Amino acid sequence: MRRLGVALPVMVLTVVAATSGRWAATAPEPKPTFRVATWNIHKGADRRGTYHLEHTIDAIARFGADLVGLQEVMRNQLESNCDDQPALVAEGLRWRTGQPWAHVYVKAWISEKRYCQERGRGDGVETEGLALFAAEPIVVSRSTRLPESRVAVEVRLASLPDVPVLVTHLAPNRENQALRVRQFAALLPWAAGRGPGILIGDLNAEPDASELAPVLARYRDAWAEATAKGVTRGVATGQTRPHRVSRIDYILYAPDIGLTLESVEVIDTSTLGLGEVSDHNPVVATFRRTRRQSR
Repeated sequence: MRRLGVALPVMVLTVVAATSGRWAATAPEPKPTFRVATWNIHKGADRRGTYHLEHTIDAIARFGADLVGLQEVMRNQLESNCDDQPALVAEGLRWRTGQPWAHVYVKAWISEKRYCQERGRGDGVETEGLALFAAEPIVVSRSTRLPESRVAVEVRLASLPDVPVLVTHLAPNRENQALRVRQFAALLPWAAGRGPGILIGDLNAEPDASELAPVLARYRDAWAEATAKGVTRGVATGQTRPHRVSRIDYILYAPDIGLTLESVEVIDTSTLGLGEVSDHNPVVATFRRTRRQSR
């Protein structure tokens, strides 16, 4: 897939944020807990590559999460039924949960392929990106581009306006370690400028990888913290790639963000009765709110 750098994601974010901001005045009082999830959805396909976005949506609805960050989210891809996956996931979550589910989608990889549009089933070129879904209003959203057509996205919620939640998806494979170093070098100063918060996503690096050291100097690893406290659930090893001893998907959080970690679960989706919905296991962390956020 050929990759092109464009400015369209910022325009999309501005529209979504402006729309969500109108809801803030009517946002309900926050719950005592806040649940955040990250998941690489494998373009809506199962581990063997069979496309079934409805299973993906069913699984997300069962997380009980307040905010979900997804990677490998597609639009206008022939192999993904030409689906507008961000819109369909949001619509599916609204139908399944009865909650409003605001969302933001930012394009990372952009090709010149217009196979769907040529068949009258799409509205543009094929894209892959990041999406965040919130069961409450999103009042702020921003993005930044990272080396080699990667992006990071920030959102803030009506009930947590002082806590930026960032999602990203970095370069895969061991031979791309030097590229991940460059991507972290771009990501971390931008994240610091957003203030202390939560960083989630598929970082494609094991916990002991050298490129993660600067990240773990600023953020706590929720799974490691929960393991030390004995409050982990789901996959006992914490591995986020089924059938591999590999933990590359993270929920990281900065100290003193007004949230206390209660538990972390790595979900084996095959236990949900849906099969192995992706080639990654989702990670869900539950935090307790320890101070009132400004609103």
